[in-house]
Amino acid sequence: MTSVRRTGLAILTAAVALSSAAGAGTVGAKQRVAITIRPPVLAFVLTAMTQGVIERDSGSVSWQRESERVLMRDGQRVLLWVGIGTFISKRGEIVTRFRIDWLDAGNGHDAGSGTWKVIRGTGAYANLTGAGRSAHVWLPRGPAASRAEGFMRSG
Repeated sequence: MTSVRRTGLAILTAAVALSSAAGAGTVGAKQRVAITIRPPVLAFVLTAMTQGVIERDSGSVSWQRESERVLMRDGQRVLLWVGIGTFISKRGEIVTRFRIDWLDAGNGHDAGSGTWKVIRGTGAYANLTGAGRSAHVWLPRGPAASRAEGFMRSG
């Protein structure tokens, strides 16, 4: 390869790299997060588990049931619950859709496993996307623990 071709290729490569970086702008990298919900006070803590633009946050959470139905899977009763979780903080709101499969764990205890997805956000979370999985425990006195983990991207 001649010196002129090498120089031209290097300039072209640098131009493509710079335009790609400029085009990326404010789009954040995918970031692993956890949302821990503290019943019965209905508070949450958002924790960034990897570095990025999403920072630790906390606030209140509200729930709205969209649907609920009972079905049988391999002889076990499953309550399929779908609802909206709204996480409210001083930085903004994160609106999510949760789908939880609730199972009877015996002695009045229920265990839930499911998925979640960001529907929309406001304030600092206006351009947030994300999804993941969740785990939940319900005792005879009410909800005991919930945690959602997954990935979010801002921008």
